[in-house]
Amino acid sequence: IKEELEDLAFQHINPEGRDSILARLEFLREKDDNVVNRIVSELKDVVVRQGLKVDIYGREKRPYSIWQKMQRKNITFGELSDIMAFRVLVEDMPQCYEVLGYLHANYKVVPGRFKDYISTPKPNGYRSIHTTVLGPENHRIEVQIRTREMHEVNDNGVAAHWAYKQEGGSQKAG
Repeated sequence: IKEELEDLAFQHINPEGRDSILARLEFLREKDDNVVNRIVSELKDVVVRQGLKVDIYGREKRPYSIWQKMQRKNITFGELSDIMAFRVLVEDMPQCYEVLGYLHANYKVVPGRFKDYISTPKPNGYRSIHTTVLGPENHRIEVQIRTREMHEVNDNGVAAHWAYKQEGGSQKAG
């Protein structure tokens, strides 16, 4: 809901900025309407070949989120490395690093775009590995790698995670 409200407000506060971002996103979609699904499929192929059981999700970022990052970092649309974001969920922490190794062995890594929030969590407890690689057709794609447990805590907080664990972890992550 938060992202929807931000996009609605963005439409009224800065319609030119929003329209510019929407036009660029549409241009990318015209080149390949199914790019997110194709990249998810390709990432799965790379990781599943190694015998890991993973869930991979992909999405296109929302206009306000894109604009906000451009403003915060003073960069252009073309310099963004995460217009499309992908999340890989694995069973345990060692698998996070295995997946990272497979991705870096199969795709060109974008220098300076790696963060290990598993070994050094954020102050709020957020844990994940972030890397950016050049995917199909040299699309810059950000990949977040984490365990299902980390995902639950990151998205819903520690208290929600405790409730999730008491229920036996029966809910599907994502």
